[in-house]
Amino acid sequence: MADHAKAWPAFVSTALRNELRDPGENSPVQANYGWQDWYPNVVAAADAINAANPSPLIFFSGLNFDTDLRNVTRGIDLGGGQVFDINSFPYSNKIVFELHNYNNNYEGSCADFGSGLYNNGYDAMDTSSNTTARNIAPVVMTEFGFPQDDSTYQNPYPNCIKEYLTSIRGGWIQWVISGSYYIRQGIQDYEETWGMLNHDWSDWRSPAAIDDFTKPFIEATLT
Repeated sequence: MADHAKAWPAFVSTALRNELRDPGENSPVQANYGWQDWYPNVVAAADAINAANPSPLIFFSGLNFDTDLRNVTRGIDLGGGQVFDINSFPYSNKIVFELHNYNNNYEGSCADFGSGLYNNGYDAMDTSSNTTARNIAPVVMTEFGFPQDDSTYQNPYPNCIKEYLTSIRGGWIQWVISGSYYIRQGIQDYEETWGMLNHDWSDWRSPAAIDDFTKPFIEATLT
């Protein structure tokens, strides 16, 4: 076991901020939510992380609940002449973009679904001459999920994510493995119906979802 573990390279990463959420139009900080403020804050944070430890990968999260990075990947003026240029960072090889997706009610084609992901930031993984991105870097879907039952995994939403990410060899993290919480939304022992584990974490919540969706997704991603 020890020899096997030594064969794996060390992997360390840090995310700057999970889901930069729109504070809402009535919020006193609404005026400070946008790309113009995104740029100086995330760059300062990334600079500080790299200065303290140059080893970790640094994940850059988008706006609108981390569903939109298009202005960053395309190198568009973010306001005040601020343009994200990945090659200007001495740690450019440590930068990873991350996106979330919870378009669970999607009922269209997987081709259209994939186009939406591409336009929102996955163009950063397109190294062809036709790419719309000026900043090329890995993109990881660090959150997507759906109710863990015996039927939802068959819907277009999870399967379109699977089809697109496996087609581009994209990394992903599914929300969520935990089957319950100590307390959530003021409720003790809260049930997590999207949890891959059951309430007491003793088994899969839906063996069908794991066997027919998650395991094949993992295998297809790794091959």
